[in-house]
Amino acid sequence: MRIVVFGQAVIHGPVDWSAGVREAAAGADAAICNFEGCLPPDGAWPMKRKTVHPAHRDAPSMLADLGVTHLAIANNHAWDFGHAGIVNTRAVAQAAGFAVAGAGRTLAEASAPATRNGVALIAADCGPTPDWAVAGPATPGVNPLRMTRSLGLPQADLDRMRAIAEQTGEAGLRRLRRAIGYDRPTEREEFYGLAMEAADAPAEIWRCDEGDFDRLAKGVATARQAAEKVVVALHYHHWASDWRRPPEWIVPLGRRIVEAGADAVVCTGPPFLYDMADHKGAPIAPSLGNLVFHTARGEAYDRLGHPVWEGGILVIEDEGCSLLRTDVPRLETGA
Repeated sequence: MRIVVFGQAVIHGPVDWSAGVREAAAGADAAICNFEGCLPPDGAWPMKRKTVHPAHRDAPSMLADLGVTHLAIANNHAWDFGHAGIVNTRAVAQAAGFAVAGAGRTLAEASAPATRNGVALIAADCGPTPDWAVAGPATPGVNPLRMTRSLGLPQADLDRMRAIAEQTGEAGLRRLRRAIGYDRPTEREEFYGLAMEAADAPAEIWRCDEGDFDRLAKGVATARQAAEKVVVALHYHHWASDWRRPPEWIVPLGRRIVEAGADAVVCTGPPFLYDMADHKGAPIAPSLGNLVFHTARGEAYDRLGHPVWEGGILVIEDEGCSLLRTDVPRLETGA
């Protein structure tokens, strides 16, 4: 079996696939891509004011022409046009013949494996994601695997921040809001909305939501009953301060997912290619970067020296895995 996984596709105009990309996709049993955009229905409107990605109307046919079989749509642009955009994007992608995972009309639909040719895809969004865009039992959204961050501080620093919160009235305001029911009760200690906990030295401490993880692990177990291979695709925007490297939490999370039964964990979000990791023979790709990146910020990335025009293609075969590098096409002027 041969599985090919591409990076994210932000498509606003025609794409001329390179010979290398076509060669990588040729003959694959499954070709997986993160569809980084939205196909909104007529009358839908954006839910935010910047970085909105309504995809080119022919984007599905462009990806199908490449040979893509599976689409992951659990990402921060699936909900650019609200619930209507989420539902329509899934419907259009399915009508175009793709196996689609990661967002849907309900949490059950969004979290369900999408299986074709013996390969099951499960896709989840690690956030940050607004509550309304997370799928619920009866509401549309993305399949979440939420990450939370707390600030670890030495005890003396914690005591000082507690005192500041009391002096400014912030601590009293939070207690009142929770007593009324405006805010959810929490065991976390917070300073102006930032969770804190004791640590030997200042550090960010990341954790995934265990309920979300349990649901994903059950999905992997279910997928294994119907598929020869299970691929989990994650999308995230909790990046490291140094964009040249992956955040410290992503590979350990990938290891947990492999331990739950996944054959590969592939990630997108940062528009950069990171080196592949491995756990018990299963590849973990912290970011495959871009397949197509029709961004309006190309000049800014170039000025700052960010390598967004190099993407990765993960090739998974019975004899092993390899990570290929490919050039990322820009949007041609006037396209």
